[in-house]
Amino acid sequence: MIAAHDLAVTESPVVAADTAGLEATLSRVVRLADEHVSALDSCMRYMAAHSWVGGGAVRFSQELAEQRIRMQRGFQSAADEIAERIRAQGGHARSPSLSTSIAVMSAAVPDGFAGMNVEAMTRLVQDLDRAARYLPEAAHRLSAELLTACVPSGPERQVADAGAWAAKQVLDLRRRLTILQRQETAPGLTSPAMAAFGLFGGFAPDTAGAAKALTLAATGDQKALALLLTFQRTGKDPTLAARVNAWWHLLDKQTQEHLIATAPNLIGGLNGLPAATRDRANRGYLTAQHTEITQRLEQLRRSAEAAKAEIATLELKLRQIDEVNKSLALGERDGRPPAFLLSIGLGGLGRTAISFGDPDTTDSVITSVPGTGTKLEGIYGDVMRASTLWKQADSSEDQKKIASIAWFEYEAPQLDLSGFSADRSVAAPYVASEGSKSLASFTDGLNAAHKVGVDPRFTVLGHSYGSLVVGYAARRRARTFADQLILVGSPGVGVSTARELGVDQVWVGEAPQDPVADLGHVPASAEKALGGGMSAVFPDLDGPFGTDPSDFSFGARQFVVQGGQQNVIDYNFSSHSSYWNNDSSSLVNLGYLINGQYDRVIEIKPPKPTPIPQPSPTPPAPSPPAEVLTAMPSPSPQPSPTPPGG
Repeated sequence: MIAAHDLAVTESPVVAADTAGLEATLSRVVRLADEHVSALDSCMRYMAAHSWVGGGAVRFSQELAEQRIRMQRGFQSAADEIAERIRAQGGHARSPSLSTSIAVMSAAVPDGFAGMNVEAMTRLVQDLDRAARYLPEAAHRLSAELLTACVPSGPERQVADAGAWAAKQVLDLRRRLTILQRQETAPGLTSPAMAAFGLFGGFAPDTAGAAKALTLAATGDQKALALLLTFQRTGKDPTLAARVNAWWHLLDKQTQEHLIATAPNLIGGLNGLPAATRDRANRGYLTAQHTEITQRLEQLRRSAEAAKAEIATLELKLRQIDEVNKSLALGERDGRPPAFLLSIGLGGLGRTAISFGDPDTTDSVITSVPGTGTKLEGIYGDVMRASTLWKQADSSEDQKKIASIAWFEYEAPQLDLSGFSADRSVAAPYVASEGSKSLASFTDGLNAAHKVGVDPRFTVLGHSYGSLVVGYAARRRARTFADQLILVGSPGVGVSTARELGVDQVWVGEAPQDPVADLGHVPASAEKALGGGMSAVFPDLDGPFGTDPSDFSFGARQFVVQGGQQNVIDYNFSSHSSYWNNDSSSLVNLGYLINGQYDRVIEIKPPKPTPIPQPSPTPPAPSPPAEVLTAMPSPSPQPSPTPPGG
């Protein structure tokens, strides 16, 4: 509070009549300031006591402090201007200091605190709301006093601006608090994605402009949604999925439903959205596409001038839809959990991601990446493998929930007879490098969308050429890509050692008769002579795809795979697909690995080094007889290495 004696006005009989009105105005302005200059003080105290920390809290605190200072300066400036006018009239006036000081008590951060103390922030918002209501009124009264005193306007705008800022923050903070309060976890806790990009405003670098695109996407802008998918395919921003996750949860239910209804193919493809949301959007899109394509084909087939190319393209899409529907039908059969359609793209080779079990709520998530020759039209076999992995992992650990995903969102090389182009060859790194961008973004989404309070185990399995895609993706997200990698039938992952992948656990399984896996044994020089592309890019690697992962020098741990005698090479391509065979050692070990049951894995240990035999010591030569020694001449004297005194 400002004491009355701080306002000093010395009157003169000569000027009393002229200054009396100004003095009364000054007195009213000081009282007005006394009522409002501390309007933002309590909010400052809450922030100084760590009611909100991290991310946007820093900027909010800075803006709060700036608005408080500007508001107080507005009152101070108004009082100073009126006092100056009194002095110009010949009177004597002095305006008091209209600023306040804040004493901050240190406060302990509550247990389990993860960014925002809901109770304290609720009180802060209430005080901020009060300031938002009273400061505009004070600014209006201040403007009237300045007009009466014939003082130029301006200070009242600083007070009004502080009130407008407070009103805007109230809306934003109340929304954040609502999100926090409806979390299923303890009050004050939230997911990392929400904490970083929803509650704290997402102040991380955003050079691509994802934040702006998300703002537009919320209005139903489909171009903005498509742009987000473009950003996603580049794999450059590891925070994008977390931004998308926070954005989605901050949308109201009506907006979410509108986006799903009007842009299901775009919403269904966004990494970071809940799996259940993506599944619903993608299934709706698939059904709509089936109806639309069927109708279009009927029209084309009745037309004599129908384009054969268009008919062929539409028929391919129908076959792809049928294959996906057949794969989804595996869900909730024979003990399997529901199937979730996490991604779908029709035409060409197509793309999809299908999960058995909700990856957002499970204890363990296994993502399988197939290799050469994979097409959406024949994806059923890869989906069956994912379901087999789910069943095996579930049977080996019935206390945990498992999600097993078949992921195919890259242009896998095809073994056709048309030859290989430089950018499509199975021997070139381009395809794997491009595919790894989408895979890295997909795993970002798995992390961002996973339910709070569960610490899942993320495993990525790469088969055949898919292991090269996995290797590239792991290096794009070193230390965050997965908890473990499993490489089966792998010709290499583009590195010389497992350590370079940036994943704690790397496991390798290789059937002895698998010819594809043994491509890793081909020297880089021989591969180059055959016209391959890997040696041109990685001239220092041991083989066309790097060091063979099954070589113990690579540094990965190896598990036993069913498939004949280890030392007998009798190549057959069926071995390349034997890793999922029922009751095989390979499948049993895969189940244990998915659950982290390493003590149960039948592991192949590296051979103990063979000790190098040490040569027997040479017996000393017999000493010559004494008479020989006396007959030998004395050795010639040798010069000293350093001259005397040197």
